[in-house]
Amino acid sequence: MHPFQALILGIIQGITEFLPISSSGHLIVVPKILGWQDQPLVFDTTMHLATALALAVCFWKDIISIIKAFFNDIFSSHRLSLKEYSSNGVLGLAILIGSIPVGVIGYLWGDKIENLTGTLMWVAAALIFGSILMFIGERGFGKRLIVKDEVSVKKGLGVGLFQVLSLLPGVSRSGSTISGGMIFGLSRKDATRFSFLLSIPAVLAAGFFSLLKSYRLLFASGTTSLLIGFVSAFLIGVVAIKFLMRFVKTNTLYPFIIYRALLALALIFFYFK
Repeated sequence: MHPFQALILGIIQGITEFLPISSSGHLIVVPKILGWQDQPLVFDTTMHLATALALAVCFWKDIISIIKAFFNDIFSSHRLSLKEYSSNGVLGLAILIGSIPVGVIGYLWGDKIENLTGTLMWVAAALIFGSILMFIGERGFGKRLIVKDEVSVKKGLGVGLFQVLSLLPGVSRSGSTISGGMIFGLSRKDATRFSFLLSIPAVLAAGFFSLLKSYRLLFASGTTSLLIGFVSAFLIGVVAIKFLMRFVKTNTLYPFIIYRALLALALIFFYFK
């Protein structure tokens, strides 16, 4: 892989992994449009590790607090009911339970799903579907589901089921989980924060399994290109995370919905041209 290609794909990965516009969709579309060969598995591994590191850097304080509270609540003999758990303890359990659906489905059928839905038309359809999902979240269709405007284990599982949709290239992990969080009554800001925290186990698992498949090729491939892709994806990923966390405080997801719809129309036009 040429270093320039690695740079462009790293930047795309960093932006689209965390903004609700689909990294997998863009990483299918851009190489096809530019006539590039599919990126090797070892490059995908590098990208997953880079985005996992970006999440760890941006949320390290939250991660430490959640892990401490979770294990403290689990091993405290007097806390036998979830009602007695701390908020971070409940959050940790919600992340754990919410990560199970995408972990199971991804492990069993992830490659098959990607192979079956990796065409431009599938990506266009998934972009539109994800946009509809985000629109439903923004319109507040989930307000009737509100019990408390905070994360619970049930909401964690619900959002985790929405995360399964991210296995379809074009849907977007952040788009599906933020929408799911809002549908289950979370504010846009809280849904976005939970979306990122929930994605950490999935991104780490994706990186780990990709590494198992390609570790023998890790240093056999062009290390310069891998390093360029890793650094660009990591740095841009950190910027994208911080941008979205600020953006959702005062803005809706409509700009991303419009972008996704326009991209889908462009892909349909490109396909039938």
